[in-house]
Amino acid sequence: MSSISIQRAGPVLRQCFQQHASVASFSRRTIRGLKTLEQNKNIYIHPSTTTPQTYTLTYLPTTPPSQKLAIGTTTTIPPTPSTFTENPHFRTLLMSTLSTHAANDQDLINEAYGTWGATMGVKASVSKGMKRDRKLHTESTGTPSTSATSEKTDQVDTTSIGGFHHVVDRRTPYYGGMRIPESQDILGSLQVDGNGRLVGGFVECESYRLVTSDGILGLTEYLEGKVKERIEEEEKKEKKI
Repeated sequence: MSSISIQRAGPVLRQCFQQHASVASFSRRTIRGLKTLEQNKNIYIHPSTTTPQTYTLTYLPTTPPSQKLAIGTTTTIPPTPSTFTENPHFRTLLMSTLSTHAANDQDLINEAYGTWGATMGVKASVSKGMKRDRKLHTESTGTPSTSATSEKTDQVDTTSIGGFHHVVDRRTPYYGGMRIPESQDILGSLQVDGNGRLVGGFVECESYRLVTSDGILGLTEYLEGKVKERIEEEEKKEKKI
């Protein structure tokens, strides 16, 4: 609203306009004044108002930050394993979100197929060849009970086709099956079926670390969006209490 309109308004309205403008300006200054981590621009740095050289790291720009929903605290920027303190509740929310949404992440779907698809094809071909060879062997030797043994073995071969695809932190370059990630970089694993498709069944990797010498948590764009949505939902619940 223009300054002329504010001048023409009554004293009560002018006061409301001025207060609203002041609050809006303060909000803009608060968010604009916050810095984000160089490695992950979606993570805000909140300097502590009570403890010198201590910072709260969170996906939320809300000031003061919710310690319950924060990723953790650190005494240095950027955080290092020795200066970072993890928030256990955030880890719980993170893993819960991955369990719900990771199997729908197109990046992970492509990775899993690229890593497992060809392997599954080889396994299927080998399994098919083994079945054919067993059948020919049975017919040529006429060995009793070989058919039953073959059928049982076929079932074992079929169930062996499949595996788990790792959900790997993006703080370091990851090239699917070309590199075996460190356990501290594996958030968890998803089950893969015989066609190289993700079928869910997320299993958390307990040795995963939110901060390593390579940096802080880094997710795919899709999963980071889902985690932020979850944190925002939890913040709304906090405000209603």
